[in-house]
Amino acid sequence: MNRRKLTLTTAMAAALLAPAMLYPQLASGTTAEAGGKPGTHLTNSFEQPPAGGPYTLDEWAKEGFTAPWQQGMDTRTVVDDTEPAHSGDKSLRVLYPEGKIGPEDSGAQAPFRLDKARQYYVSQWVKFDENFSWGTVYNAGKVGIGLAGGASCSGGQVCDGTNGFSSRFIWRLNTGEAALYYYHMGHEGQYGDYVTLRQNGETVHWPKGEWVNVVQRVRVNTVTDGQANPDGVIEIFYNGKPAAKVTGLRFVTNDDKVDRAYFSSFAGGATWEFAPQNDSYIWYDDITISTNRADIPELKGRP
Repeated sequence: MNRRKLTLTTAMAAALLAPAMLYPQLASGTTAEAGGKPGTHLTNSFEQPPAGGPYTLDEWAKEGFTAPWQQGMDTRTVVDDTEPAHSGDKSLRVLYPEGKIGPEDSGAQAPFRLDKARQYYVSQWVKFDENFSWGTVYNAGKVGIGLAGGASCSGGQVCDGTNGFSSRFIWRLNTGEAALYYYHMGHEGQYGDYVTLRQNGETVHWPKGEWVNVVQRVRVNTVTDGQANPDGVIEIFYNGKPAAKVTGLRFVTNDDKVDRAYFSSFAGGATWEFAPQNDSYIWYDDITISTNRADIPELKGRP
């Protein structure tokens, strides 16, 4: 199962996790009216707007991605055609400024609405820049788009089955280890658990200067007479091949399901030790979100 407790110092854990709680009322970024309808199959290749400008919530909404708030989308994202995209001519570039940490000053965030469903897949292509800085003293941060539901338990909360769940990619250590960080009922310690991506018996590290694909599947547990059955699942694919699977999970005791695709990416959190030592960038491209595995191009024809 390769499931681990996220063992960080108190300062490290608070710095990495506390600013990422998934509550709109805690975000200081701009908000948008709750227009549009959520969906169960969404794609975005960032090809529509002119290159050189920010990829705002309005641009996301044109592709069916609607969110009530954002941080950094207006100020730290660029529709980029200067670097080779994964496909087409453009991709989304996100800035992680030198010396800056936390979602107010680093990266970008937005909780995109989804129709409620027990299971979702989210696929994304990711490229770290050649000079990406993992941090200063400590090395950790969030990567790209994850999944959440209900009240999105996170940020050191105890998940009691009624306050939701969350599951997001991270980098960790000064080697850029690739992992998934998730909150569920019974997570060990104050903070959530993580699972390291592994293939062929070796740990996966986020490469620099190279497009890679990650797919996350979250299936919410069933509930019987108000009790959570241990049949929730998280499954991860890296470049189309299995990289991690956690079974026996309990997320909810109510009727919460996956209802958010949460773009949450930033360096560190609340202390300078996580700050990049130079301006750093991650590019994102060809995002696909669906309840149906057959809609995920990177998994077609794969066992």
